[in-house]
Amino acid sequence: MFGLLGAFQFRVAAVCDRRTDELPRSPAVIDRRYSAQKTKMRRLLLIVGCLVASRLAAADGEWTRTVDTTVESKFVRRGIERAGASVLPAVWLANDTWKFGAWANFPFEDARWHELGASIGYTHAFDSGAKLGVEIAHRHLGEAYEGHPAHTGEVTASFSVPAGPGRATASVTRDVHRRADIGELSYAGEYALTSWGAFLNYRVYLGSVAADDVLPQLATPRVADSYMFHGVDLTVPYRVGGQTIVTAGVHYAGTNGARPFWSPNEASTGGKIWLSLAASYEF
Repeated sequence: MFGLLGAFQFRVAAVCDRRTDELPRSPAVIDRRYSAQKTKMRRLLLIVGCLVASRLAAADGEWTRTVDTTVESKFVRRGIERAGASVLPAVWLANDTWKFGAWANFPFEDARWHELGASIGYTHAFDSGAKLGVEIAHRHLGEAYEGHPAHTGEVTASFSVPAGPGRATASVTRDVHRRADIGELSYAGEYALTSWGAFLNYRVYLGSVAADDVLPQLATPRVADSYMFHGVDLTVPYRVGGQTIVTAGVHYAGTNGARPFWSPNEASTGGKIWLSLAASYEF
């Protein structure tokens, strides 16, 4: 895993010095590139749809349906603050192998920055306890930031193994529209709070982002950027009744080297601390 992280860091270093291209891009060039990206994404979704349909036909296991709502004091992804205080409703359908989800993010103060998303995930579990996963996700910005694509597609591959009391995971993600590579290493587990009759779930992570074009919709020289991110998530889920779980959390995330192009709400590249409260219902 440390070799994999080294490869991510090498990729970051290689991109850091080429922040922009020399030639500006005309609106016609932007339209052609965006159309080509949409065509590639449609083909990928068609292929994936066929594969998913064939695998679902043979899927075993009980399906679980979950509806949840989370309130966060900040909406942060990969160390970047995307919005302020927000509510995030979501619905999930999953079994031991497949996971389908749809979610949204609605900021309380500036609703135009809301996001909608959907994902399909597949996990193969080995007898050793290791797991190999693949996920395809799509996000839509209600009102895209200047120069940002209104739609973004991501493909993620992950591999996790049992390690001590928790699991260690390595993942690589490709952002199709920004032509960005994201790598992440994480470790997650739980600690028993015996006096409370609950568990403290923890997750620490470190990753890198290397994007060829953060603002593909601008008729300007290409804006490339690279940065490292890190963070910690601490959550305490508490079951209320047989099907309802309430989860309180505190989170920290920071970046190293991120430029302000990623989000107009990114007030500082330093560390960020925020709180969350979620309620989920399984049926």
